[in-house]
Amino acid sequence: MEIFTLLIIFWVLFLLFWVRVINQWEVWLKEFLWQYTETVNPGLAFIIPWIQTIKKIDVREQVINVPEQQIITKDNVWVAVDGVVYVQIVDPYKSMYEISNVFMAVVNLAQTWLRSVLWTMSLDETLSNREFINGKLLEALDRDTGKWWVKIMRVEIKRLDPPKDIQESMSKQMKAERDKRAQILEAEWYKSALITKSEWDKQSQVLAAEWARQSKILEAEGIAKARVLVAEAEAKRLELESNAAGEFFKGRAVTKEQLKVIENALWGWNTKYILDNDILWAVWKAFWIK
Repeated sequence: MEIFTLLIIFWVLFLLFWVRVINQWEVWLKEFLWQYTETVNPGLAFIIPWIQTIKKIDVREQVINVPEQQIITKDNVWVAVDGVVYVQIVDPYKSMYEISNVFMAVVNLAQTWLRSVLWTMSLDETLSNREFINGKLLEALDRDTGKWWVKIMRVEIKRLDPPKDIQESMSKQMKAERDKRAQILEAEWYKSALITKSEWDKQSQVLAAEWARQSKILEAEGIAKARVLVAEAEAKRLELESNAAGEFFKGRAVTKEQLKVIENALWGWNTKYILDNDILWAVWKAFWIK
């Protein structure tokens, strides 16, 4: 029973001190009596306590802050600049044993190259060409840290601030530019409005002239049609009057013949005539006409 208990205690101590678990994002550098022996990848690792030691290396992409520093530009203006550098360790062995502190070295290199780049640029260039500055820093840092097997992924400038008096001057300049653009836009809008109104007035005049022309044409056509209708009515009247006159004179001639017959009849007592209503009406009409 005692032996079984001792074995359990031994295995518990073995698991606690000899067996280690390496995380997925880590690589361990194993040392035997403080000398490097091997690189241990993620998984289970066996470590002899007090004889073997380990150094943990994070192989994930990491963010390093570059502290703010005052840098003078080409046109003798002091600017406050800081940034970040994204790095990733490619070879844990070289990054550990060929330099004492690789991240501190990256920060110092970033500050040095930042001063070198901004020294060759004016204030306006530094404010308007951040992408250029980031590219120059990335190229220089990646080249200088290659011997440590550290990969520079990205470099970003976070702040790039000129002195307060220059900031106030720039603010006034920007305000003046905004006011200028606003006045230009207002003038262009007013010009566009005048052009639109002029074109509208021109179109209105054209439409009014066209309407007047059409009105005159319609009026002339109406007058012509009225005259035609009047002429046709006058001709019809004359025709009717002519027909009426012809009928009148024709009827008068017939009546005179009838009167002669009646006169002969009246003076000739031996002749007998029968007068109907039409003949009597004709006699009366003849005498009335006379």
